[in-house]
Amino acid sequence: MKQRQYNKEHQIGAVLAIIACIIWSGNFIISRYAIHLAGPISLAFFRWTIATLTILPFAYKNFLKEKEIFKKNATYFFWMGLVGFAIYNTFIYTAGHYTTAINMALIGSIIHPIVATILAAIFVNEKLNWKSIIGIALGIFGIILLITKGDIANITHLQFSVGDLWMVAAGFCFGTYNVFVRRKPVGISNNSFLLVLFAIGAVILFPFSIYEMKNIQPVVYNSQLLFCVLYIGIGNSTIAYFLWNSAIHKLGAAKSSLFGTLIPLLSALEAVWILNEKFNMFQVISGLIIITGIVVNTWPSKKQHG
Repeated sequence: MKQRQYNKEHQIGAVLAIIACIIWSGNFIISRYAIHLAGPISLAFFRWTIATLTILPFAYKNFLKEKEIFKKNATYFFWMGLVGFAIYNTFIYTAGHYTTAINMALIGSIIHPIVATILAAIFVNEKLNWKSIIGIALGIFGIILLITKGDIANITHLQFSVGDLWMVAAGFCFGTYNVFVRRKPVGISNNSFLLVLFAIGAVILFPFSIYEMKNIQPVVYNSQLLFCVLYIGIGNSTIAYFLWNSAIHKLGAAKSSLFGTLIPLLSALEAVWILNEKFNMFQVISGLIIITGIVVNTWPSKKQHG
């Protein structure tokens, strides 16, 4: 019975993680387009402001009940909001100024699962076993195969720029968030947890976004910006983060992070659907490799949970 319940939890966690990745998979396209309408800090500020307003009606009552717990753990929430929300997304939007979406997808998808797996082994006692190592290796190989269009030799033609370094930093931030979200204080519900982190991200970014709007890049207010902000503020933030945090608690930080390797594959599928691009055999092969890596990493162990 215990094993069956464990398997069910893993299955639910896997579905939640996949749905979150589907929502997130359009983020690079939206971000690359919106970066010409608003600066990276302003875009991140708009995102978390919309996210805060969206989740507020659903989380306000729980927040009032749990506000004393938040006060006792103020330092934890400040750092989670700073690293996982304010800095992480600003780094992504900054990277969009200097590098391609392909490099962003490649670097981001490789860095954060590795960081999360290592930090999880150090800080939350998630064992780095053969399944984790093989799963990550398969995921990385699948991403490289996808990005290089089936010819590994093409990896030598990828040019790394300052934007790529911003993306590496973003990957470290998200990997760190994935681990320490498991240390969420007891007694705090998921929706109030996200409400506070969204709000902290918005508050931290507010003065910097005002400076950016006035002195670096003015905001272009139009319908395109509105669509982009609503997408990243509601879909990529409120909905996706709620699903992702739930997946982490069911699967663990390391296993959940590996699902991020699905994002480049999903982006390719969306390109076929939206942009009418051809779906080549190398995309099928790379997709199967990525999925195999996820299955290997998330397959439950009977010895540990029997």
